[in-house]
Amino acid sequence: MRTFLAGIVLAGVPFILRAQAEALSEPQQVNGAEHRARTIQLNPGDPLPALQVGDVLNLTPGRYVGPWEIAIADVVIRGAGATLISQGEGSTLVLAAPGIRVEGLSVDGSGPVDDLYTPDAAYWLFDCVACVLDGVSSVNARSAVRAEGSWAAQVTGASFVGAAGSPAITVFDSPGFGLEYTVVNGFLDGIYIEKSDSASVIGSEFVGAGRYALHVMFSHDTLLEGNTVRGGRVGSAAMYGRGVIVRGNRFEGHVGPLAFGLLLQELEVAVVVGNQFEGNTVSMLVVSAPDVRVEANEVSGSGFGMLVQRTRSGPVSAVVVEGNRFRGNVSDIAVDDPDAALRVHGNQFEAASRLDMDGDGVSDVPHLPSSSFDMLASRQPDLSLFALSPGVILWQTAEASVPALRLATLQDASPLLTADGPWRVAATAPLVHRPADESNGAPLALGLIVSMVVLGTVFGRTPAERA
Repeated sequence: MRTFLAGIVLAGVPFILRAQAEALSEPQQVNGAEHRARTIQLNPGDPLPALQVGDVLNLTPGRYVGPWEIAIADVVIRGAGATLISQGEGSTLVLAAPGIRVEGLSVDGSGPVDDLYTPDAAYWLFDCVACVLDGVSSVNARSAVRAEGSWAAQVTGASFVGAAGSPAITVFDSPGFGLEYTVVNGFLDGIYIEKSDSASVIGSEFVGAGRYALHVMFSHDTLLEGNTVRGGRVGSAAMYGRGVIVRGNRFEGHVGPLAFGLLLQELEVAVVVGNQFEGNTVSMLVVSAPDVRVEANEVSGSGFGMLVQRTRSGPVSAVVVEGNRFRGNVSDIAVDDPDAALRVHGNQFEAASRLDMDGDGVSDVPHLPSSSFDMLASRQPDLSLFALSPGVILWQTAEASVPALRLATLQDASPLLTADGPWRVAATAPLVHRPADESNGAPLALGLIVSMVVLGTVFGRTPAERA
């Protein structure tokens, strides 16, 4: 019910915000009469003219010298083929009034300041309520877009290329902010959203972020939908807020000791549905998140499909894992929180028993997708070197046959089976469990050696605690 209500709020609030923004940016009157907008043509080398409310500024193709500041409401800048050039100081185009719209303009460069909150940007939106950047682009800027106090501002169809010094897009105190169908390459973060409720990131692509691609903090009712995130150094994260829907995205190629596809930390009411996670060290990392639903996701080729942890002072995680497909992961689910509440039901696992006497597509044998070795390996990543060794496989097989009370609570009592029979994975795939019956009678001594190595890590701290 809470998830349903969160969805209603998420769907409705942006419309309210935009209606308020439009009310603030209605045509103004000058000397008691409604002002008629002008259309002004500007050529390269011309100075920026004095503008009035509602003016349309057409830039002919060419290079223009910035910085520019537009502080008049409802101005429209049409700049297809035009480039605004920074002089190496401050933000290049400052928009500081409601209802401004910029179409097709390119910005080259900005000042040198790298900062999470106050970077020099190609486009700086300040109190720019209901402003729109449509089809714009930037190169060589420390940050592409900096939005502050800009309710219901929208960026759509943009392209931003930059270095790893600042976030491409910084959104602060800007409820209803929307980013759609935009390509972001490089930068420290793809987009950083803080204290901005009902924000949305839709249909965009983030490549090679130096830290987080999607990073949301202290915000309510965020929508992340239909995005592609790949090759980032860390991953994407939603933290310290309430109400996030992560739907239909693709997270791939986040590899490293601190890398993950998606982190949910100390976040209430999160829905992760219909996403693809592929080739990540950890695909989903849940840390002290008390109300998470993970449904209908494809999780493949990763070290950990899902890892659940707890911070020293954070709440206990509660996660529903239902209808997902796990394949080709070293560990499908690892839990390093003895108090975490997980409900694992109706998922597909390649290692699940194929026994289906009644032919209903559900295995007749419960499947345990986790083990104590998985938990220990999450604390001490070096142990992953032993993950596919015969001794560890023997250990995991024994645990699955007679699980301890804690592990028994992680069983999927109704694992789904694929329609095309047993899972088949190429022998060259590096992150695939080998079935226990392929251990070829490996010496028990190897298992004992591994056990001794593992026991030395029992009292180690978790990655979340080290962070």
